[in-house]
Amino acid sequence: MSSAIETQRGERAHLGPGDAIIDEAYARSVLPSRAYGAHKWGVGGLVIVAGSPGFVGAPALCAMAAGRAGAGIVSLAVPRGIAGAIAANVPEAAFVLLPESDSGGGGRKAVELIKAKLDRSTALLVGPGLGDDETSTALLAALFGIGGSRAVGFRGAIGFATNATREEPEAEAPPPVGIAKPVVIDADGLNWLAKQDGWRDRFPARQAVLTPHVGEMARLLGKEPDEIVADPVGTAREASRSWDQVVVFKYGHTVVSDGDRTLIAEDAPPSLASAGTGDVLAGTIGAFLAQGLAPVDAAALAVFVGGRAARRVERRFGTLGLVASDLPPAIAEELAALERAPSDSAGAGRG
Repeated sequence: MSSAIETQRGERAHLGPGDAIIDEAYARSVLPSRAYGAHKWGVGGLVIVAGSPGFVGAPALCAMAAGRAGAGIVSLAVPRGIAGAIAANVPEAAFVLLPESDSGGGGRKAVELIKAKLDRSTALLVGPGLGDDETSTALLAALFGIGGSRAVGFRGAIGFATNATREEPEAEAPPPVGIAKPVVIDADGLNWLAKQDGWRDRFPARQAVLTPHVGEMARLLGKEPDEIVADPVGTAREASRSWDQVVVFKYGHTVVSDGDRTLIAEDAPPSLASAGTGDVLAGTIGAFLAQGLAPVDAAALAVFVGGRAARRVERRFGTLGLVASDLPPAIAEELAALERAPSDSAGAGRG
């Protein structure tokens, strides 16, 4: 991978030791492939926990992107009342219909439903469009095993146990799941985490991909936004080392870091400043996790093909005309270009 990027001002930004550009050679080297006889569950199942009555588009965009990025089966865990609207836009998705309750019991019931689908799946995506209310709080507390009495000290759905003092008898707590799946945490999932004391101590190392923008990163680190953007690469690296997770920092040239390796997007399309593009990125990362890529590689490949897809859309609609739903088909085209690249690498991904 090359060692410098060109900023919007035309400057060459040189990278430090362990930093590298996410270029086409890297993208080809981690691109998932399918063997003869592959089937949808073997390719990789992704469970997406997202959406609320005010944010129906977020889970739809996640699922559209995940399908176009190669997930074999996408299961949407959403409130029952919004499933019909989503299904009209994503007919390929399966659904886990969650109870619309703000009680701790409702959260635990939702997790029981999610577990059944997660048992057969290989990755989890949590957060887009969940909102910030008692229903989403109960769901997240139960899902991750964090959050006081509602979590009641059980093992969360992605396989880590809270150390919180139990406020109910152990017999009443949901049974341990005993599984560990890679997870993307985005949007409202990140905002919820920022309010939880000690959350970083509850996760297995480098199991999660966290995808903050500037505001979310500032809340998670307890810093001012100006501090965050003064050194985006250093901020992403610091956050990843502090949390021992993979971080995707969405600002300018998006940065991906696992603390040891820090990878920077080769391009920063301004057209991506549009509602829903973060949902598309999260769904794409989730799809690559589901197909077995290491978290840092899944994140970096998603950033690469997302940037290339944006430039592809810009050629038709311009910088101002891109909307998030334009991106999933363009991502599929970029992945197709990468698949063809070994035999015809000239201009791959740009046609």
